[in-house]
Amino acid sequence: MKGPQDLSVLHIGPGKYRPLDGSHVTYGIWRELASGFRTYNIVGRSSAKPAEWSDGNLHIRLVRSLFGREAEFLLTQFVGLRRMLRIKPDVIVCQSPALGGLAALAIARRSQSRTLMELHGMEFFARARFGSRLWLLQRISRFALNRADRIRVLSAGMREALARFYGEHLLGRTTVLPPRVDTSRFAKSDDSLPQSGTLRVAMVAAVNENKGQLRLIRALTSAPFPIELHLAGDGPDVEGCRDAADSLAPANSLLEVHIHGRVAHSEVADLLRDCDLLVMYSRTEATPRAILEAMASGLPVVTTNAGFCADIVENEVEGFVLGNNPDKEIVGVLRRFDEDRGLLSRMGAAARARARRDFDSVRLFDDYRRLIAETANA
Repeated sequence: MKGPQDLSVLHIGPGKYRPLDGSHVTYGIWRELASGFRTYNIVGRSSAKPAEWSDGNLHIRLVRSLFGREAEFLLTQFVGLRRMLRIKPDVIVCQSPALGGLAALAIARRSQSRTLMELHGMEFFARARFGSRLWLLQRISRFALNRADRIRVLSAGMREALARFYGEHLLGRTTVLPPRVDTSRFAKSDDSLPQSGTLRVAMVAAVNENKGQLRLIRALTSAPFPIELHLAGDGPDVEGCRDAADSLAPANSLLEVHIHGRVAHSEVADLLRDCDLLVMYSRTEATPRAILEAMASGLPVVTTNAGFCADIVENEVEGFVLGNNPDKEIVGVLRRFDEDRGLLSRMGAAARARARRDFDSVRLFDDYRRLIAETANA
């Protein structure tokens, strides 16, 4: 049986990255994972020209990407297949069974390596119209999952969805390993405890119709108490949010909207420290990293019951999970915090404790490396 330090890992993911850029969050994850293996080889997409470089035992190859959509990786995952075979991996990790999984199966068949397929998003479980892009991705995913040696899901709810959509026969090969958060970086300082006055609400997400920033602004215009809404992120709805914020004055002086735009991940912790709670207002989600970072920062979370958010936020413990009509519920929920600042402290402390217990990156990196090694030795 090979230990982690004896293993060569090939990691295939459909993400898009800038060549030689070590500043993004995912690069830090790769670097941390690589520290436990003989070699860790990444294949992903480039936001510019193709690139290849090494950082110690971490070796990265970014293939050409002409379009923004990850579905492009259905074809480009096979670019450099011969070179990937020369790596002679012991185990192949795929962040998507469709976008990378097919190449992984081809390599595994020729090199006798093992495969770990991961499910991260809601697209694997969404209702799909026959012949649509989602329908195709789900059919390819079914093919790949049935041939995977191990499967990783992010929550217990996702494990149940896997059984419903793809078959209970996969459960014996499935491990729940949640996403992780750096609980040392995301921590609320003592001098930022909730005070009386304006309720400071953060939302960290891409700014688009699914995430719901515009819906949230419109819902909060009826709040009879002062709210500062801090929106961090970029996307197609930024200008619409600015227009909506401008239209509030003087119609509603109790809601003040701050649009921060794209915020570097290194600065998100500072933004969260300056707020009282986080709102996640999405229509579809999996297990958003922003929720975990807010919880680690000691912030309660108010979230829609989208995807698997309720798996990481227990209703009325670490925050609130909204029901079927969030636009009618959100003001009432936030009013509870406005009227009882102690509730912010109590739920924030519970959120911080949950993040440290279940999502701390130090423990979960060890668990992840162990799962990869177990897959290699299956």
